[in-house]
Amino acid sequence: MVSVAHNVRSSKHLRKGVNPILRAIAVSAFVYTFLLVLPSEGRTKQQWGNGLEVDIDHPVDQVLAIVKEVVDDGYIRGTSQYRDTPQLDGANAAKSSNLFKEWTEGGTVLYKIRPNTLSPEHFDDSNDVGTVAVRYVVQSLSKSSTRLRIDAVFQTDARRSIHPSDGTPENGEYLVIAEKIKDAEEKEAQRKRDAATAVQEEQISRLQASLDKELAELKDLNTEQEELEKQLQQLRPGRSGHIRTSTADVKTSPYNQASTVQHLSQGDGVTVLGKTENWYEVITSSGAQGWIYRAMVEVIP
Repeated sequence: MVSVAHNVRSSKHLRKGVNPILRAIAVSAFVYTFLLVLPSEGRTKQQWGNGLEVDIDHPVDQVLAIVKEVVDDGYIRGTSQYRDTPQLDGANAAKSSNLFKEWTEGGTVLYKIRPNTLSPEHFDDSNDVGTVAVRYVVQSLSKSSTRLRIDAVFQTDARRSIHPSDGTPENGEYLVIAEKIKDAEEKEAQRKRDAATAVQEEQISRLQASLDKELAELKDLNTEQEELEKQLQQLRPGRSGHIRTSTADVKTSPYNQASTVQHLSQGDGVTVLGKTENWYEVITSSGAQGWIYRAMVEVIP
């Protein structure tokens, strides 16, 4: 401030008979020097109170539900009255607040109020006790897009003066809302995945049940077919015969290496159903069907 005082004295001296042009130059130099030594807060004061406005790619009802959840949570982020605390607690939701001008641009307006706050951080010239208020405006832009505006102010109890924020409280509140929106997105995505999995599992279950039913029906049909073939063989007309050798093997096919169906002894009766050059197709008295070498069977004319 020494340079400022020096310039003030110089400007007074120039007023005594000094050329008006030189006096104007001196005054201009004084004003410029004064602006240079002003604190940065004074030179950027127009940046206070801008609030926060953001467009969100979600329907208004989803965004509004999350904003209401944040309004009711009892905290105001981005500011505090003690340096070792990250936020203000003890905040309450409110239907209105006279700390803001009436909102006339549509949408749903919500408020969160925190009274008895001592010198909250990030509010311009807030060295007093008063009330911190946050306003949330939720507006529908389209079926899938919503505009959210957040503003925060501090009003002193003594002078009832309004002090705007530097944007930190608004940003703190929005970060919580954005995180909840992200969580909601992830939950919705998981719900859709679970629903799709449930549909696939239901489809697989139905297909497996249908397959099991068809296999059971096929098994029944095979059993029925085998029974019918057996009955048909029994009803098929044939010539009677008996085993002439001491033993004879009934084969599954008309060749020696085929597996044996039944062992017969001399005199056992058979019914001859057909023949090849060297084999008879027979049914034994026990119902077994197969092939016996022709030399071992005596056919009754």
